[in-house]
Amino acid sequence: MSASPPLARVPDARRDPVLRRYPLRRLRLPCGDGVLSMVVPDARAWLREGRWASAVVRGAEPPYWIRIWPAAVAVARQLAQAGELHGVRALDFGCGVGVPGVQAAALGASITFADLEADAVRFAAWNAERQPASPGPAGVRRADWSRGLVVGDFDLLILSDVTYHRQNHAPVRRQIEAVLDAGGCVLHADPGREESARFLAGLPPAWRRQTWWRDVAFDGRPANVRLSLLASEDGQLAAWRNRLAAPDSGGPAAIAEVSR
Repeated sequence: MSASPPLARVPDARRDPVLRRYPLRRLRLPCGDGVLSMVVPDARAWLREGRWASAVVRGAEPPYWIRIWPAAVAVARQLAQAGELHGVRALDFGCGVGVPGVQAAALGASITFADLEADAVRFAAWNAERQPASPGPAGVRRADWSRGLVVGDFDLLILSDVTYHRQNHAPVRRQIEAVLDAGGCVLHADPGREESARFLAGLPPAWRRQTWWRDVAFDGRPANVRLSLLASEDGQLAAWRNRLAAPDSGGPAAIAEVSR
């Protein structure tokens, strides 16, 4: 893949054998009181090159991972309100370039990234490891969730716009059951998709859920994102709601629809 002028502004990335294959740009994303700085693919330039198209014609999924989606921005900004996440073991599942997980690492969380695309997890891990507060190397998993599970024990499972197809629902539920440690929570985000609403409605009745909406703007595009905090007990939900500075709904098991 050819280089583009923005590559000159990210000299460190040019030394990475995976990142340098893409036209690159520096992302500076305001999050809370700070700015999250990452090197990401220049999606417009790369998509214009069109080298991905033949694989899609053969049946591969379009390269959704290369774009930064509103749900990822909303999760990153919600995490930023926590202030710090030291000691938290987090899994960014279906991470793409990993904006939420990189923000978690910037707050001190121990982060693992999982995605079907090997290049996606490389971008995510490279950026996470360069955050000043990152506690160490990021974990990486190349995962086909239709065929297997990411193994591990995690306190925080990040699901950023990954339930847009019905066939993903059962594998994502299995992943939650497999890796979420006692006392942990799930932070699920989607831009109001009907299929994602069905996923949330289909969770076991014993799960506690709090949902609110967050307006975000990125790259000149406004969006309204539904954020849902999930935990197995009322006390856990309340504790994570406080830690992540989620809106107080007046009751840990209630659903809070914050003004759009």
